[in-house]
Amino acid sequence: MKQIDFTQYFSYFRSRNDMLIFEGYCQNARDVVVYKDGNNFLLLANFGFRTDCCIVGDDQDFLQKCLPYFHGNVKFCGLTPAQLQFFRSRYKFLWQTDCYLCVWDGKPMPVLPNSHQMGSLSIEHAQQVANGTPYLPPVEEVEECIANRPSSALFVDGKPVCWCLLHLEKSLGMLYTLPEHRKKGYALHVMVDLCNKVLQNGDVPFAYIVQSNVASLALGKKYNLHSVGESYYFEIAF
Repeated sequence: MKQIDFTQYFSYFRSRNDMLIFEGYCQNARDVVVYKDGNNFLLLANFGFRTDCCIVGDDQDFLQKCLPYFHGNVKFCGLTPAQLQFFRSRYKFLWQTDCYLCVWDGKPMPVLPNSHQMGSLSIEHAQQVANGTPYLPPVEEVEECIANRPSSALFVDGKPVCWCLLHLEKSLGMLYTLPEHRKKGYALHVMVDLCNKVLQNGDVPFAYIVQSNVASLALGKKYNLHSVGESYYFEIAF
């Protein structure tokens, strides 16, 4: 296992659905290291309030080699079913979220009527975004996302009523519509707007959608994001 200069691997990361998350972390995290062992990869991103980990490689020997690198609370992001089972059989999870990795299929975004006020979120909206996200992320995490990554919001009377932004690893997330503004098609407008911003930056839109969230999975297909397989998030205190 050796540390690599990940800046030389961006094209490779972008060419693989299961490594889009690697490129996102490498471009956005302030403190990130990537290790390589043959065709296997380990990424650790330190945001100060938590360490995030991504792994590519299901080989049991490789996964065993990764264990000494984990300290404190580690959030594992986008792991495969085999990787999940490896850790589940050895450690107690603080929590687990079962997702599908959904990736843009390369088709143009749908063209929607230009009938809404669209814009970006501001730091002042961070607490509102955190409150609207089911897992209640730390406000400082939301502030980091808003300050350093694209976001999209639909405004009514100057206030955001539907929004989405990019997570720390640049996946689409935290989509929310205020209850009184639902069933108006606002979410599709927001997602198309944000995906276009991602594409304009030369990146590939992708999201980790909770498996039980049938509505979001169906919505994703409308802006050309489709599931490419199961993916899991969980946290362990080492």
